[in-house]
Amino acid sequence: MNFEFLEDYKKLSIVCPPEHYLAKEILSFRWIFDNLVDERNFQPVFYRNPPKYLGANDKEKCDGLALSFFVGEKEAKDRFYVLQNSIGNRIYKVLGTQIAQGMITKQDGVNGSPDKVGHFNHHPVVGHDYVNRFEIIAKL
Repeated sequence: MNFEFLEDYKKLSIVCPPEHYLAKEILSFRWIFDNLVDERNFQPVFYRNPPKYLGANDKEKCDGLALSFFVGEKEAKDRFYVLQNSIGNRIYKVLGTQIAQGMITKQDGVNGSPDKVGHFNHHPVVGHDYVNRFEIIAKL
């Protein structure tokens, strides 16, 4: 696959994305900002908050290069509010103000398995088109 962040993956001492990640079609939920075309909406936190990764190990960097998605609206909201309790209302400036829903297809990249809170990492390929497949469904 022609991964979007391939040049950054090559700088890591581990295989990124992990070999066990799979391309699959899945209905997904993501925190976004008010406008679907905001460039931050489908940008990894690795690029949105570079200082966070200065002392990070390569696994943390690989995770930071992934896009975070959730398996359901409830899971996305629950995790957002847990984080809001720990970092406060600046979360709205950092992570988003809305929840969007859309399909990730097998052609979009590869996905990790959802964790116990319904979150999974997605490593996109060049040419994905999330903006035209996702829609805002709820306010955070």
